[in-house]
Amino acid sequence: MTESTQTRHWVVAGGGTGGHVTPALALAEQIRKRGDEVLLMGTDRGLETRLVPEAGFELLALPAQPVYGRSLLAQMQTVPATGRACWSAWRAMGAFGADFAISVGGYASMPAVIAAALRQIPIAIVEPNAIPGRANRMAARMAKLIFVQFEQATAIFAEASAADRVRNTGVPLREKLVAMFEGAQARRVARPPFRLLVAGGSQGARQINNAMIEAAPQLEATRFEIFHQAGDTDRERTEAAYRAAGLTAEVVGFEPDMPRRYRWADLALCRAGALTVAELALAGLPALLVPYPFAADNHQTANAAALVSAGAARMLDENPLSGTRIVEALHDIFELPEQIAAMSNGAAKLARPDAAARIVDACVQRMEG
Repeated sequence: MTESTQTRHWVVAGGGTGGHVTPALALAEQIRKRGDEVLLMGTDRGLETRLVPEAGFELLALPAQPVYGRSLLAQMQTVPATGRACWSAWRAMGAFGADFAISVGGYASMPAVIAAALRQIPIAIVEPNAIPGRANRMAARMAKLIFVQFEQATAIFAEASAADRVRNTGVPLREKLVAMFEGAQARRVARPPFRLLVAGGSQGARQINNAMIEAAPQLEATRFEIFHQAGDTDRERTEAAYRAAGLTAEVVGFEPDMPRRYRWADLALCRAGALTVAELALAGLPALLVPYPFAADNHQTANAAALVSAGAARMLDENPLSGTRIVEALHDIFELPEQIAAMSNGAAKLARPDAAARIVDACVQRMEG
């Protein structure tokens, strides 16, 4: 099939968190590489208000508000804002001449999905979690194509009679991140001092921080080096605990260059968000995963279980998460160097560096077909 030279106009919708904004930007990069036009739609309060303009893309910030997990009264109060967001998205799509809309999930995506459906614009959704989010489960009824990272999500969409529209492509990742690991050499042989990367997300995780503070006196100073993204609130007390234990540790509130830390580390101790899981796979980095227990539909536990099944990770839950349990898990993992190598290989097998390109290609084929 000869590729069309006509400029297409795409809308990519979703936002609020890095787990939504990053895939949206990765798709936008691929669309722009084709010479097409792209408009991103997100919230007026999420990370996209900063990250999208910084990446050189246009953002329509919608007055969308979360609905699920709130009281009935609070949900009713979101109705006027949701209506305004749908109207703004509908008008913008008309003015932009949108040909195709992609939802990356989250409450910010629903006004765009509704507007696209009303304008009869083809819709695709990207679902990065093992258990699909509620917004994407609703959007699946209107979607022509559904892209997932986990087979469990495929099964859930199949229950909604959408199996024929599902493609397992992985999560779109930014070009810069993919390029950093393209053709990367094999990881170093893990040996003391073992390099441990601790991160609970961009803002840190209080439970993980507390457990590591408790674990610090139990970790041999000669066996471990630690890099810990603790968040601004816990940075000083976490750093003080490592210093008192005589450990070699660097503690920061926020780390803007996580790929460099992925390359440095032998093991990550972290949450199990969909984006984190995709990045660990790309980096071939073994992990000790602590799923956030209050994530919607407990999807982080399902994400972590997928990596455990692939031999790429171990999982700890938070009930309770103690320093002693972390120390025991670390000693068990590092007892045999070949375990780390096997986990690294298991993670690398899950990597999908071409996810963004595959998704855009499939959408183009849908438009041309």
